Amino acid sequence: MSEWLQQLWDTLVSVSLPLLVLGLAFQTAQTMLVALAWRNILRSAYPPAGVTYRPILSYYAGGNALNAILPASAGTVAMLGFFRTSIAGATVSGLVGATAVENIFFAVVAALIYGYLFITAAGSFDWTFGWFEDHWGLTIVLVVGGAIIITLLARRLWKRVKEQWENAKEGGAILRTPRKFLTQVVGVEMLSYIARMGVNATFMKAFHIPVSLQNVLLIVGASSISSTVAVAPGAVGAQTALATIVLQGVASPSAISAYAIGQQIITTAWNATFGLVLLAREIGWARTRGLVHVHKKKDGEAEDPDGELTPDGEPPPDAPAAPAAEPEKKHRWSRHKSAETQTPPVESPPDV
Repeated sequence: MSEWLQQLWDTLVSVSLPLLVLGLAFQTAQTMLVALAWRNILRSAYPPAGVTYRPILSYYAGGNALNAILPASAGTVAMLGFFRTSIAGATVSGLVGATAVENIFFAVVAALIYGYLFITAAGSFDWTFGWFEDHWGLTIVLVVGGAIIITLLARRLWKRVKEQWENAKEGGAILRTPRKFLTQVVGVEMLSYIARMGVNATFMKAFHIPVSLQNVLLIVGASSISSTVAVAPGAVGAQTALATIVLQGVASPSAISAYAIGQQIITTAWNATFGLVLLAREIGWARTRGLVHVHKKKDGEAEDPDGELTPDGEPPPDAPAAPAAEPEKKHRWSRHKSAETQTPPVESPPDV
């Protein structure tokens, strides 16, 4: 932890203060705008619940904070859990539907960016299908077999999916009014995306990476892919590797690595601080701290009464010995019962 804090400090002092403040302002604006879109979606899905902005912002920012320090998108799961318990009438299926609605804009923009990058990349259409031509029989078997498997799975799961879809439609209630969806979701998320691009452009400038629309789109695409495939919290390694690839030739590899690592460390630290403060304000510091500790406890460790974790549940070496257990006291009724049930001794026959 001390090494990470030292790296964070070294990164902060290497960045211009005005650019640092501007970058964090863009990052905060992005979080608040996405939370606003969430509020609008959930308010339309559950009108009687009276969904307000403050708790939604706290839960969304808190989820981002947990994602920054915990693996496997644990923060997203926690955020949906908070939505489920705090919104009257909310269901798991409905929240899944709301999540799908919230991701529509980002999915479309990501597809457009990937398509643009694919078309503009050199040699994108230089595909060869030599293997399929040389193994046409195996290709037919694979295609037909795959189609059969997909058909059987679809028929098996269709009924369950249909039932879940009926429940999930409540989360997408805002789609019934396209104008509201375009203004309260798409428009808000478009502003958040602009803020996200502002974060990248600001830190690229701070780390002396040439700033252009194409370079910013390259970094946005790399960040989107790394956050999708990464399991570790923060996705620092994946994003650094992809940034080095997509910005190859734009700047030196050392400058690209310094930018990618520096931006990720700063934004991760800010997301964690900002989100945990808001989450603690909403649910209390004890519960917030408990969320982090429960998820970070290692397997095979137990917690002693003083809060220390020891392998296999054993007390630490300097812990005082536990007092010897007193012998179990028998009740009078148990002694009587044992006396009554005791087998009398068998007398031997007299000598003749």
